[in-house]
Amino acid sequence: MNICIQGLGYVGAAMCVAVANANKKYKVFGVDLPTQRGEKIIKDINNGIFPFKSSDLDLKKKIRKVTKNGTLKATSSTKVFEKASVVIVSINCDIKKTKRGPIINLKDFEKSIAQFAKRIKENTLVIIESTVPPGTCKKIVEPTIRNIFFKRKLNVNNIYLAHSYERVTPGKNYLSSIINNWRVYSGINDKSSEKCKKFLSSFINTKKYPLTKLANTNSSELSKLMENSFRAVNIAFIEEWRSLAEKIDIDLFEVIKAIKKRPTHNNMKDPGFGVGGYCLTKDPLMAKIGAKQLWDINENFDFSNKSVKTNNLMPTSTVNKIKIYFRNNLKRKKILLLGATYKEDIEDTRNSPSELFYKKMIKFGCEIEVHDPLVNYWSEVNTKVHKNLPDLKKFDAVVFAVKHNVYRKINFNKWKPKKKYFLFFDANNVLSNKQLNIIKKRFKIISIGRG
Repeated sequence: MNICIQGLGYVGAAMCVAVANANKKYKVFGVDLPTQRGEKIIKDINNGIFPFKSSDLDLKKKIRKVTKNGTLKATSSTKVFEKASVVIVSINCDIKKTKRGPIINLKDFEKSIAQFAKRIKENTLVIIESTVPPGTCKKIVEPTIRNIFFKRKLNVNNIYLAHSYERVTPGKNYLSSIINNWRVYSGINDKSSEKCKKFLSSFINTKKYPLTKLANTNSSELSKLMENSFRAVNIAFIEEWRSLAEKIDIDLFEVIKAIKKRPTHNNMKDPGFGVGGYCLTKDPLMAKIGAKQLWDINENFDFSNKSVKTNNLMPTSTVNKIKIYFRNNLKRKKILLLGATYKEDIEDTRNSPSELFYKKMIKFGCEIEVHDPLVNYWSEVNTKVHKNLPDLKKFDAVVFAVKHNVYRKINFNKWKPKKKYFLFFDANNVLSNKQLNIIKKRFKIISIGRG
């Protein structure tokens, strides 16, 4: 049984490994564009190498296994779609800025759908796992496939289409987050839903994590946007309380820990450095734009939109505190930034809060060096990244921005600065209590979320 996964990004590449490892009868083809980036990803996968740096040892082991036994192959050729029984769509659906305002780039998404629709046979199951606005499957995907089937003189009644959004979490449990996680799904008709459920059950641990069927694909598409918007609003909510807590000398982490004792509030977020990555920075905006674009409905989505604005500005709190510490004179101050990625123990720097922090500090005349255990070159800011922790003697401050595991292992009895006015800044609750206590004995430390 041939399975094709369109799009070999952070989700699609991991999905290839999960599906290929689930059933020896599956032959999985990962398909990406014949670009320089796409060809590199394809080459890595075919060599048994996961194309993105990861701390997940199981993922690395499993990709070697499935490429060696021939159950996974990556390619840029669309011919592989011709023999597919299942096509999983795992491509980006982005927000695009125009003179008339932001729109969702559904035209490029539609072109990607057409790419495989010109090749697939009747009765192929298509599963959209991309994050898309409600109405995409019914108003964009199904009509595109139907029109192409009609031109190919295929039976348009033999189209099976479902939506089941991904919940992949890159990091140390990258692969497990696909297999051991709840999944929502729905189809354009009962047969599509049934086929989708059967396929998902073949690689997801549904005994422990049962699938949830929704009434239609509109519901499933909305579910993903609402899920991520809830998280974004939760984070933004904490940001305004962080500001007050710091001003009146309160440890907000301690307060939130106490609140979380109540089961109904145990998903409250902690204060942090900022929000980044691909999803939370755009998904809360898609509902408003998509409602207008696909349904001609005007909805404000005030909370969702304001959460994005609030979260985008979070790193400026760290900037402002550093400015105050150095009496508004940041010119030629040497700063060591620890962490360039948007999340711990991954290599993804897309929309990283560290990027905004870096650019603002540079504007103020700072000289910044960056360390990140998973990044060699930070393309967004065009700078090289240290692989080994630099000597602190030449710096005026060090900012802990990302909770990489390596930072919680630093021995501060040995890793010490020279300058008396040196500032340690924990911007993301990175350091352990033991580390904080060692630093406090000799140096100044400021922490986000603590007075």
